[in-house]
Amino acid sequence: MTPAPQAHHELDSLIWEITVDCNDEDEVLMGFEGAFDEEANFPCPGAVVGEPVEVLSVSTGDARRGLIGTCQRNGRRYDIALLDIDIDADPATSRLIAAYRRWAAA
Repeated sequence: MTPAPQAHHELDSLIWEITVDCNDEDEVLMGFEGAFDEEANFPCPGAVVGEPVEVLSVSTGDARRGLIGTCQRNGRRYDIALLDIDIDADPATSRLIAAYRRWAAA
């Protein structure tokens, strides 16, 4: 098996683990939020529109569709769609981000 299909299979397995008991999109987002709470390591470096930020956390946010990253830059905090943040994270956090991106693209 080539590396790309293997990576997709691993991400699909992770997505299934996170979403297996979810009945709708809101529950899926809460499932991903829980996975980030349990397995991700924050803070970590990232970038938004090419500007460096520190990513502090990931959550479902307030009445928004999709996960939100709370970022800090120059002492100010910003809530930004997770899909709009380039994150340089450890392997566990990167794996969750890749799974979320794959789910969101489906």
